[in-house]
Amino acid sequence: LRPWVDLYKVDLKGFDDRHYRKLGGVLATVLETIQRLHHMGFWLEVVTLIVPGFNDTDAELRDIARFLVSVSPDIPWHVTAFHPDYKMTDRDGTTAQTLLRAAELGVGEGLRYVYAGNLPGRVGPFENTYCPSCRALLIERVGYTILRDLVTPGRGVCPSCSARIPGRW
Repeated sequence: LRPWVDLYKVDLKGFDDRHYRKLGGVLATVLETIQRLHHMGFWLEVVTLIVPGFNDTDAELRDIARFLVSVSPDIPWHVTAFHPDYKMTDRDGTTAQTLLRAAELGVGEGLRYVYAGNLPGRVGPFENTYCPSCRALLIERVGYTILRDLVTPGRGVCPSCSARIPGRW
């Protein structure tokens, strides 16, 4: 696939294998896939849908963040809000406060690029990309809309401090 695929988005549904198996997957397989993709040099972003009462404890969120940091602190982690639709209507949607807590836990564990999604305009700085070296704003977003992209075109560097910004630019 290498000639045709530049990057992967992997859904990491949680860090509890019992919960994973209820959803039809195996946690170890997903974790191994994340490690393998990174080792093979693919750009990789990880998404975790935060479901109240399912995968939203501080311990589980920290475990996810620690695992990602162990692979690379530069892996972007998108924590996204659950909405009670389709077959899972037995719980409330994820609050902005819960998403902010998840994002802050990720940053606290050492992830450099953490984003909170599915609640446009309600998650403060976690919609944007900042330079991990100087904290300058690099990409300003509201939801899926990019308002400003300040990364140096073609070079992938911060315009303020010239730090290399990992990704596909």
